[in-house]
Parts: sequence; structure tokens; C-alpha cells
Amino acid sequence: MARVEVFLFSFSLLQLIHQNYGVTIVSSDRDVEVHEFETAILPCNYILERDDSARLEWKKIKGEQISFVYFEGSLVEKYKDRATMRGSSIVLNKVTRADMATYRCEVTAKKDTKVFTETAFKLIVLVPPAVPICKVPSSAMSGSMVVLACKESEGSPPSQYIWYKDNTKLLDLPVKDSTVTNISYTVNRKTGLLTFNPVRKSNSGSYFCEANNGVGQTQRCSVKFMQIKSRSSKGNSTNHRTASPPTEDFKHTKSFVI
Repeated sequence: MARVEVFLFSFSLLQLIHQNYGVTIVSSDRDVEVHEFETAILPCNYILERDDSARLEWKKIKGEQISFVYFEGSLVEKYKDRATMRGSSIVLNKVTRADMATYRCEVTAKKDTKVFTETAFKLIVLVPPAVPICKVPSSAMSGSMVVLACKESEGSPPSQYIWYKDNTKLLDLPVKDSTVTNISYTVNRKTGLLTFNPVRKSNSGSYFCEANNGVGQTQRCSVKFMQIKSRSSKGNSTNHRTASPPTEDFKHTKSFVI
């Protein structure tokens, strides 16, 4: 029995040595989450086989753009005033949403058996939602398609949206039973669109929307009233027009410059 235990221990030790044969990064590659304007630690710890002069580089990858953060033994100029090195890891102060990207740590040890290794992770900056902008037509004709819009552009991760009519939460898809007077609407929580197709007089009422992304407090827009009018019989039976919010783009209420 003792011989079996010794064999298993020796086998496990050989596996560990084989796995670490050459330069190896031992840091976790999981994502890093931090609230906006706080401090983020970008971790990168490695072990070497024999090379005591390994080259360390940090790169920021955002879309198709790749830029250096740490190069030739120092932080690049852009980060010198707001970042420090903690060993081979980077401490980044006062992060903003502009810092959200994939960060890659690369280590080259030419004297080791395995000369190169790298690890990458996403930096996720958490930002509470702003007060959403709600666009609700003041009036529309029954029988037409009507779209109500709700949007905020500050939150990270992106907000989800919930609509209310007369202080009652609207389901994503209305329940089809005898108590529902209109089962022709849909709510898209990702886009914030509330669509009536067709709209009916019973849809007249007060509407508002809430935005929530799990960070900070839920935000809501002001209440707006929508009046649905009956379609007259003169010349309007085939005139099914769509009432939708103005088409101007939603704009950020803040901007951040690094």
C-alpha cells in the first residue's frame, strides 16, 4: 500500500513539473469587475524555469485596436499618472468605462524550454444607469401600430427595461385570458421598446419606464399620458398609419476622457 502511495505521489509530482516546464503564468484568467472611478488590479504572476531576465509586456485589446500598456520595462506615457506596477501586475486607478477592454499579459523567457506564455481577461467597469429618456406619443388612432421607446446610455452592463401603465407592470408578453382587454402588445426588455399592434382605446393611460442593470439604483422616466382616439368612419378605414416616437438619436449625458 505504501509503495502505491509513493508511486502516485511521484507521478503527480512529475505531472506538475512537466506542466511548469518553462515560463508559466500562474494568475487566474477570470474577468475583473470594478465600479467606475475605483481601482482595478490587472493580475499577472509567473514562474520561470531558468531565465532571470524575462521580458514582460501588457497590451490593451479593444475591438481591432491593440495598444501597449506596459512596454520595455515601464508603463507607457498614457498610464504613468494613473497606474503603478505591483510586481508584474498593474494597479489601475480611477477606471472609467473607456478602460473596458481585454488586457493581455505576455511573458517571454528565451532561456526557458517554453519561451513564451500569455494570459488575457476582460476588465468590466460597472456603471449605474442614468434616468432613461422615454418617448410616448401623446395621441394615436386606434387600429394603428404604436411604439413607445425607453433608453439610457450610461449603464454598464447595459440596462434592462420595464414598462408600467397606470402604475401596473406590463409583462413581456400579455397573458391570454378573459381578463385582458388587449393582448396585442410586446415589451422588449433589451431595447426598451413597447409595441402595440394594433393599439386600442383601452390602451389610453399613463406610462413610464424603469431602467436597471443591477448596479446602483433603478432609474425611471417621468410619467407621460397617451390618448388613443377612435378612428372616424370617413375615409380612414384603410389609413393605418404607425405612431412612433421621434427618430432623433439618444445621446450620452456624460462623457469621460482619459
